[in-house]
Amino acid sequence: MKALLLGFFFSLSLFFSPVQAEENITLDLFYGAECPHCHKEMKWLEEVSPQFPELTINKYEVWHDEENKALWKKRMAEFGEEAKYVPTNIMAGEVLVGFDPEKLQEMFLKNMGRTAEVNETNETSWKEYLKNYSWPAMAIMLGAVDGFNPCAMWSLMILIGFLMSMENKRHRWLVGIIFLASSGILYGAALLGYLFGFSQISNVLSGASVVWLFRLVGLFAIVAAGFSFYAFWKNKVECEIRDGGEKKKFHDRLQNIFKKENLFVIIPGVIVLAFSVNSIELLCSFAIPTAFTATLLSLDLSLASQLSAILLYDLAYMADDIIVFLVAMFTLSYVNFSPKLVRGSHLVGGGILLILGAFLIGNTEALTQWLS
Repeated sequence: MKALLLGFFFSLSLFFSPVQAEENITLDLFYGAECPHCHKEMKWLEEVSPQFPELTINKYEVWHDEENKALWKKRMAEFGEEAKYVPTNIMAGEVLVGFDPEKLQEMFLKNMGRTAEVNETNETSWKEYLKNYSWPAMAIMLGAVDGFNPCAMWSLMILIGFLMSMENKRHRWLVGIIFLASSGILYGAALLGYLFGFSQISNVLSGASVVWLFRLVGLFAIVAAGFSFYAFWKNKVECEIRDGGEKKKFHDRLQNIFKKENLFVIIPGVIVLAFSVNSIELLCSFAIPTAFTATLLSLDLSLASQLSAILLYDLAYMADDIIVFLVAMFTLSYVNFSPKLVRGSHLVGGGILLILGAFLIGNTEALTQWLS
């Protein structure tokens, strides 16, 4: 009888006891210390975690911690996959490689038995990210500084001299615009080459190797900044790549082209000259577009945003040439930027390169947050 009573009361205690919280769900996050994508995910997890009180997050750094790396490889082997990329998310019987907020939320809801929910925190977070991105300002500023280098102007000034001799005003405008467009297209193509080159290299490399790639670019940027400061100190406003002999060759080639007095001969000749001249001028400011595209890649922007940034950079780079051309066409007189402005571009460009180089070397995650 006593046993029956004890069993009865024990059953009642279980029945009337407080409802236990849902079983905890564990997310194992394997990340790299310098991985900007990983830090974005961790920031996102901090924002959404209050919505999932039953979620437990275990973080394992795998680029520098050998034990965590071994665990990462072991866990991925359970899924028949190789541990290659971070962030890697493992929850219950699922694995998700990369930071995808929508897929992560679906994983959480599925494993917690919830229906689909609207994540207001997530939407607000990404709206803030898109609103606060400062990559357009970075593209315009770097492109403008790059455009003021003394090697980017001399060929246009020589061309304008020949355009003044053309009697047909429409032909004058057409040839000049084609020369500028050809120069802009070549420089834009070079920027795309830098960007996709870095992208392909980062796809081949993995882990800390990618970080060291960015650090190498950062070191190059700092060295280039030193040369820019030296040019400012020495008050150098002339192009060191093109000497008087090279400029004379360009002048003679233009003269031979314009002697034909045939628009269908002049236009192809001007296009070829624009491409040949500007392909070498790329060497004059190689550091700025290199640091720019490396930084652009580290921001993890969409392809559309990357292409937009390159377009803004290219337009800002060509802005001074366009201004000089327009003034010359409307006033039929030469205009040149003050040597002080060219000298100042050395100082500003050196400062920007120094900042980008320091961030690329010191902390890619800090760079991402600073520009986002």
